[in-house]
Amino acid sequence: MKKISRRSFIKTASAAGAASVASTGASAGLLNSSRRRRTYTRALVIGSGFGGSVATLRLAEAGVQTLLLERGKHWKYEGEGSYPTLSEAVGNVNDGLFWHDPGPLGNASVGMIQYYFDRSIPVGCGACLGGGSVVYGGVLLQPKRENFERALPFLSYTDMDQIYYPRVLERISGGPIPDDVLNHPNYTAKREFIKSAEDAGLEVVRSHVSFDWDVIREELNGTRTPYASVGEYVFGCNSGAKNTLDRNYLADAEATGHVTIETLHNVTHIRSRRGDHGYEVECQVLNDEGRITGTHIIECEYLFMAAGSINTTRLLLKARELGHVPGLNDGIGAEWGTNGDILIARRDIDNSTAPIQGGPPSIACFDNENPYTPTGFMHSPTSVVGDYTQLQMGMCVPDKNSTVTYNRLRDNIDLNWDMDANENARQGLIYTTEKMVETGGGKQNDIPKFGTWHPLGGAAMGTACDLSGKVFGVENLFVVDGAALPGAAGAANPALTIAANAERMMEEIIPQIV
Repeated sequence: MKKISRRSFIKTASAAGAASVASTGASAGLLNSSRRRRTYTRALVIGSGFGGSVATLRLAEAGVQTLLLERGKHWKYEGEGSYPTLSEAVGNVNDGLFWHDPGPLGNASVGMIQYYFDRSIPVGCGACLGGGSVVYGGVLLQPKRENFERALPFLSYTDMDQIYYPRVLERISGGPIPDDVLNHPNYTAKREFIKSAEDAGLEVVRSHVSFDWDVIREELNGTRTPYASVGEYVFGCNSGAKNTLDRNYLADAEATGHVTIETLHNVTHIRSRRGDHGYEVECQVLNDEGRITGTHIIECEYLFMAAGSINTTRLLLKARELGHVPGLNDGIGAEWGTNGDILIARRDIDNSTAPIQGGPPSIACFDNENPYTPTGFMHSPTSVVGDYTQLQMGMCVPDKNSTVTYNRLRDNIDLNWDMDANENARQGLIYTTEKMVETGGGKQNDIPKFGTWHPLGGAAMGTACDLSGKVFGVENLFVVDGAALPGAAGAANPALTIAANAERMMEEIIPQIV
């Protein structure tokens, strides 16, 4: 296996941190730069990640004419070679993997992941059809009740546990890791993580994941080229084991006949439509190289924001600050957080971590007796750090969220994240890791350049919108993605909670609009 230096690894920690439907519009002829297209749809969804995919399917099932916009392209699984690998990406930020802002000239790229280098913290987010489901570790971890209620006290954990989490898992989960896979030599590092955590008195959980364990079994028995089982599962998965959203929610939405999906559509402006409660959304139409080839303006009656915490917040702040959507409330931009993320490397343990660390991430542990703050950890196997090192994604409820501001000069946002104000949370994550070091050996060091791949908030429930996602102060505008969660998902990876919350929201919204 390819080995890299610690310096090279940290340089591309965005890649390592992840170890934590067919498009109908993009191929129909890209516009010339001189052309402007204008269309109408009843419902418009911006973003195709967990919130946007759920919203699109539920609107389609209700018979609502819906258009889904995605700024990136469709990285469709078509066999080996469909996706870049983590080993190829490390140390090479210009290989087409990373999203760079589009333009007629310059360093544009429609890669599958954006790394947003804010002055206060770097943030990773998806930039392709299926959003974060393509560029994550596949973790569908349900938070513990006490941690959930600390982060989201206004929601019913019982309802989430009994209705909405199971609804999502039924559609996208491959289940927890089976015993036969866990006991395979490729998964020695996972077993070491379990032993260290249990010996430290932590609660160990086998998380649901969006991977097909039968495909992984084929990798292990030699009938399929190994990818997930050797730690290559972050950017898609070239064995086809990852159940990304284009293969379930979005495929099912298209099958209704009520949905059009437009990829390579980068939204630049949101405006209120004169004379009614509708909206006008302006997009740059891109080609495969990320260059602008035209403009598409869509008018809609209902607008659903699901572009992810960073981009939903940016678009809404821009619309408010430029006066394009009169009445947008002052809560837009507030309660932005990192899910308390810290990526920690436990180094110099022993060779029981094995030269191969099988994925996907599927073992979590919780430390609810932590004197600083309750913490959750996800074992994050990877193909790039080699022997004697184990990555662990630590998560908690941040001590203090930030308020994001719109920067007119840069036409972008400043996250204003205060590391010092969240030192107590950081110490809690270090405390839990030290307990594992005491029982399992090695030494720890966090990777501060990693930042977070779990941005949340910026248009949060209770501050910017109500519990159904309806934005205060305006009509027919909803936030249904991670921007609605105020900074944390309860010491757990947020994908499952984002999707389940979107299911809950759409159950309330649909009767109001059909």
